[in-house]
Amino acid sequence: MIGRGGLAATLLEREAKLPPLSGFGRGALGRGAMSRSVTMQGPPGSSSCYESIRQPHNNMPPSGRQTNTGVQESRLDKKVADDVDLPSRPEYANSGAPIQVITNFIKVQFTDTDIYQYHVTYDPPVDSKFLRHKLLEPNLADYRAWRFDGAILYSSQQLPAQPGYFKTLKENSGEMITLKYVLTKRVTIDKCIPLLNMIFRTVLSKLRYTRLGRNLYDPNRSVQIPKHKLELWPGYVTSVSQLDGGFMLQTNVSHKMLRTDTVMDMLLDIHRTEPNNLQSRAVKEIVGHVVMTRYNNQTYRVDDIVWDETPRSTFQDRRGNKISYMDYYRDQYSIVIKDCSQPLLLHRLKPKRGQPQLEERMIYLIPELCAMTGLSQSTMDDFMVRKDIVAHTRLDPRDRIRAIKGFICNVKESPDATAELKRWNLHIDEETLHVKGRKLETEQILFGDHMASQAGERADFSQATTVNPPISPVHLENWLLVCTERDRNKARDLVSVMKEGARKLKMKVAAPVLLPLRDDRTETFVRTITSNQSDEVQLVVTIVPTDRDDRYNAIKQLCYIDSPVASQVIKTKTLSQPQKMRSVVQKILLQINAKLGGELWACNIPLGNAMIVGIDTYHDPTSRAGFSYTGFVATMNRENTQYFSTSTKEDRGQEFSSSLQIMMTTALKHYMEKNNKLPDRIIVYRDGVSEGQFPVVKQYEVNQFEAAFSHLEGNYTPELVVVVVQKRIRTRMFYSEGEGNRSRVMNVPPGTVLDHTVTSDSLYDFYLVSQHVSKGTVTPSHYIVVHNTTTLKADHIQKLSYKLTHMYWNWPGTVRVPSVCLYAHKIAYMHGQHLHRPASAALQDRLFYL
Repeated sequence: MIGRGGLAATLLEREAKLPPLSGFGRGALGRGAMSRSVTMQGPPGSSSCYESIRQPHNNMPPSGRQTNTGVQESRLDKKVADDVDLPSRPEYANSGAPIQVITNFIKVQFTDTDIYQYHVTYDPPVDSKFLRHKLLEPNLADYRAWRFDGAILYSSQQLPAQPGYFKTLKENSGEMITLKYVLTKRVTIDKCIPLLNMIFRTVLSKLRYTRLGRNLYDPNRSVQIPKHKLELWPGYVTSVSQLDGGFMLQTNVSHKMLRTDTVMDMLLDIHRTEPNNLQSRAVKEIVGHVVMTRYNNQTYRVDDIVWDETPRSTFQDRRGNKISYMDYYRDQYSIVIKDCSQPLLLHRLKPKRGQPQLEERMIYLIPELCAMTGLSQSTMDDFMVRKDIVAHTRLDPRDRIRAIKGFICNVKESPDATAELKRWNLHIDEETLHVKGRKLETEQILFGDHMASQAGERADFSQATTVNPPISPVHLENWLLVCTERDRNKARDLVSVMKEGARKLKMKVAAPVLLPLRDDRTETFVRTITSNQSDEVQLVVTIVPTDRDDRYNAIKQLCYIDSPVASQVIKTKTLSQPQKMRSVVQKILLQINAKLGGELWACNIPLGNAMIVGIDTYHDPTSRAGFSYTGFVATMNRENTQYFSTSTKEDRGQEFSSSLQIMMTTALKHYMEKNNKLPDRIIVYRDGVSEGQFPVVKQYEVNQFEAAFSHLEGNYTPELVVVVVQKRIRTRMFYSEGEGNRSRVMNVPPGTVLDHTVTSDSLYDFYLVSQHVSKGTVTPSHYIVVHNTTTLKADHIQKLSYKLTHMYWNWPGTVRVPSVCLYAHKIAYMHGQHLHRPASAALQDRLFYL
């Protein structure tokens, strides 16, 4: 058995023998830093900077980030936001039948209270936020109401003398610390949203909740799942906002999934099972995942593993002195690190709000002090693990509302919590907010041969796709079928069922060129396809015995880049259940039809000569380089059933693309070729943008669209509307069926729209539920119009958005976002995850990436 120290020693010994990791860690950067003035960044909380100065891309906008909870977060320079005018709501829509909606918002009421805001600094500097708070607290014992976030002090009473000073002894060292406070502003509490959010986090802490990352959870009600080494902490996520109906407290149930093993435990496990493949396996299992440091309950994304640094390594503290990580943790947190030879984890800091992206700052973490959060991919693939977790985390509407009401009840019954609210003259209602929404009409789905079918109350038309032909079926006349020798019989069964199913779809499927292989090596598949490929081949179908990324990537790169042709990869397991064969092949046939340029179904969208665009960005979480990929998809005909698709590679972590002008210009030229005219109106749906980035979309992306228009002949100025779509939101909507004791809380039906009271008080936005959810709670999507020069009314945009959720051809039902957004995500994902290069332009008029 090898110990922790032995493991680290083995790692260092093997460093020269193992292949170098792509990218660079701290050691690698340090070796090349002589020519570019680099200083070191310490552990979490340390303010010393380890910076690699690099020039940003010219004219690139401020970037945003995703929080560890997955909810979109703002990080925009306030000056940018103030300088850009976003459209306000022109009118409230009225289409659809009224429906009473229960929300997860609670009305917040308060009386005007003056708030004094101070900036507090420490001399000598103190890294630990907990310690900073502890040093300040005794000096404010006589003040009625105050809150401190580690740098900014909010008080309902004015402090004496400006600037003022406090002096406090540091307990563990006896060192005298001087605290300086400077008044920065005086506002009323309604203008101080950060303080309101701090107050409600304090309320949760008064209920004995523990802060993990940004949210608070109840460790006393934790659920242990020992066989999977998991622990679930239930809690609440709260957020105060000023909305159309006043100040609201949004409350939602949340679960934090913790793993009982540390990163060091994982490294030891990997070493025991794969000692010769330690570094590459460790990178795959750890890099890209989020860890939690138990000593301060903060979460960090691991961006790299630095194998040539250890806790004995030193960095420069605020005073310019060199200190080791071991000494730092002992002095700041009273933690003794056990393994002095373990490698370090690297986390790259994002720039702060308003800070230009001129530097790269890094934090180093100790593996034995970091607990893994979330699930590894191998665990996610385990059905029993998912089943055990879902049993605790998936709440139906009744249980979710009950939990939110329980939160209200706990606050009302807790003397400490009510005292905290009373201290700031705050009050919350005793019920969640009930508002009137609208349910849009059920959509009619259009098929070939002038056939049509209603989507139904659940927006599910899967049965209709089996009895109605596609709008434009494509005959499969020349295709290759590649499989291993042992899957030859399954290949023959597949062809037989495909021919049978094709007749129902009015497709013709000719016999393929069957190419059995002696082995399942990647190079065998690639060599066979290459030697049999020609311009006449429409499709390459490969049956693969196992799910291997390298083989899948090689096949897709060959078919989508080197020799452009539609490709369909099918796992042997998919064809191993005869009773499901027909339904599986039915879906495969529809997918093949779409990949060959066919049209499956549509909705009636009376926009006339218009082009609908979807844009989304995919961030590769496992990429050491951290590149992003932007997908761009546009409709090419009046029926919105023909598409142009493209994608581009962006700089690391970049949400906004500098290539939109080129992509829009190319799309418009394709539209012109197909229709002999340019569109009169363009509707853009932009996915993956947080609220603070709306002005960037308006100022940066819309400018690119307008630049594309100006470069076309004839003074081309189409009507343009840009709608941001957000799906990672915490808003929930329910409705109650029945009355009295017989009433039950349910998910709102598909087509439910809400555009008042809980929407923004200044933006043009609405919530739309497009899907039916039978298990758990449905989540609406949030639509925000950030640019509009069209004559489209609010009713038109809401109806159009709902119609487009029916037109994703990989699913015979509705999806959460407009189909063009999902198509844009699919091509960006294909580019970033599998191709790593742009697909051939010969495939741009097909949905080859489905």
